[in-house]
Amino acid sequence: MEQPAGGRRSLAVRASVAALGAALILAVGACGTPNPPLSPPSDRTSIVHMSDDPHFTNARWVSSDNLRVTINAYGQPRTFLTTGADDFKPTWSATGGRLAFFRALQYGSTFADWKTRLCTIRVDGTGFRELSLGRYADFNPTWTRDGTNLILFNRYAVRGSTSNDIYLIPPDGSPGEELLVSNPANGYEWGFSGLRDGRIFMDRVSWATSPPQARSFLLTPRPGRLGVYEEIARPTRQLWHKLSLSPSETRVAYMLDNDDDMSTYNDVVLYYADFDKTTLSVSNPVAITDYDTSHVCEYPRWSADESLILYDSNRSGTYQMYAYRLADRLTARLSSDPATNSQFGSFENVPK
Repeated sequence: MEQPAGGRRSLAVRASVAALGAALILAVGACGTPNPPLSPPSDRTSIVHMSDDPHFTNARWVSSDNLRVTINAYGQPRTFLTTGADDFKPTWSATGGRLAFFRALQYGSTFADWKTRLCTIRVDGTGFRELSLGRYADFNPTWTRDGTNLILFNRYAVRGSTSNDIYLIPPDGSPGEELLVSNPANGYEWGFSGLRDGRIFMDRVSWATSPPQARSFLLTPRPGRLGVYEEIARPTRQLWHKLSLSPSETRVAYMLDNDDDMSTYNDVVLYYADFDKTTLSVSNPVAITDYDTSHVCEYPRWSADESLILYDSNRSGTYQMYAYRLADRLTARLSSDPATNSQFGSFENVPK
């Protein structure tokens, strides 16, 4: 069974839970007539060209550094906002003042056994708040962009490992105040990003076929009744996950799976593509990393001006933050400490 979206462990923590594998994954495939998986040849010329200048940006970013929520900026000391906990996937609100993340409380032999707690904290380290009780696997929060400043998150495996539901909750909310916005009758629906008009870019996965089949939608939430689903045309039948919508809502970035095995990341290639929310289509995909099973590249996220795509990779031996610059196709390592596993980056003021 494929795994839902979540996070890779730091080296220290992975040593004690190696059996859990790398990351919690949401991976999705296109509907329609399937084509063969498009695994790129391993001996092709690398498209990753490293820059001699790591100073790609003055913007701050938040990441999980050895599973601590951490504020980073070029040439500046890191600011650790949490300590002594397993904190994953920090994401910055559009207002700039708040961060959302999830904290792992329990690990298990499968990710359906995970228990996590949804949390928020201000960027100055104050105002820590717990939004869920830790009874479920609550994963991958982000912030809405429609002015409501709600937190969008996913609750996995309430009805078994082939189920997932999408929720919204205020950042000052309390456990039990979350609102279900997806349709449990559809089985497995996963929310990626919110749009300024209130719709949610999401996928619906069917695990009944091999490989799994998925469809992408814009969901208009209507809490308390069924939402409205508008299907999105996709450029490939291959599985994708960790999709991030650009600030202008004209592009997406995502992890493209190449082996139809959702429990692996080594085969993943990062892409960006055009997105048209009027015609409901994703098109013109461009690869920004290599097909290279010797390492992992994961979790692409946009900069505010869309000039950069932030991601993490263990190509150096530890997970470090990298930035790909669209204008000249150069990549720079942003992380300043090669001994620290730094993952799940998100630029300031840019919800994923």
